[in-house]
Amino acid sequence: MEFNAFHLIEEGLAQELEKQGFSAPQPLEDPAGQAVIFATDEVAYSLLYDRQHQRFQLRSTTLTADKKPGDWRSLSLWMFDEKEGTRADAESILNDFLEVVQGPKRVALVQQQKKQRGKGDERNVDPLFFLNRLVNIFPELKGELNEEKIVYGQVRFVTFVKEKVVPKCQDLAVSYPDSEPVKKLCSLLDDMYKDGDMDLRSILTIVLLNGLDDKAFENLKAHIGDELQKEVKYTRKLKGKKIKPEKKKKKKKVVARLDDRR
Repeated sequence: MEFNAFHLIEEGLAQELEKQGFSAPQPLEDPAGQAVIFATDEVAYSLLYDRQHQRFQLRSTTLTADKKPGDWRSLSLWMFDEKEGTRADAESILNDFLEVVQGPKRVALVQQQKKQRGKGDERNVDPLFFLNRLVNIFPELKGELNEEKIVYGQVRFVTFVKEKVVPKCQDLAVSYPDSEPVKKLCSLLDDMYKDGDMDLRSILTIVLLNGLDDKAFENLKAHIGDELQKEVKYTRKLKGKKIKPEKKKKKKKVVARLDDRR
């Protein structure tokens, strides 16, 4: 009995992605060949069989405001000849695609567990909350955040701030030092530092502010509040320096002599 490789891979992906909140596969028009799309409100995966190049491709994208896919990003690519390919070949491709969509999910669950906070902790604003607020100043971050989530299953906060946020803040602070957006940014930094958890505080000072050059840093510093001013006075000195972890002191062993117990 002949099998349909596309349907086999499509059904396997559908079973996994529906567990993650994605829609059932829907036909997708693509000039390269047969394709389907699995979507949430903001992001999507797509399975494509490129007939000209005889290959299966797993892709991801973010969705526009009217739920249309943006530019597709290739996540995995496998050659497959429809005439000579076997069921075992198709299952191997499916297993690889499943690893791609399952891996980030497992990482996200681990990260979520690590984020559990103790009751009564007032400083409970985390880095994701900050980045979502930052979208009001840099709207283009919304698409970049969605792309980060679909590719990695989480937001790699330090890497994301370093690669996506710092350049935007650098350009804004240098090009428009006394503008309203700069003042809004500094006000946000003040609020986030005041209420942020330890992860967010470290990201704001060591990653974001220390990632700026001296001119941009001084322009922002002129607008930030007293609490953050005091902190950056010290953290700026650590810019570019490698900090070695403190060595643990060896505990002295206390040996009771026989005479001491008499």
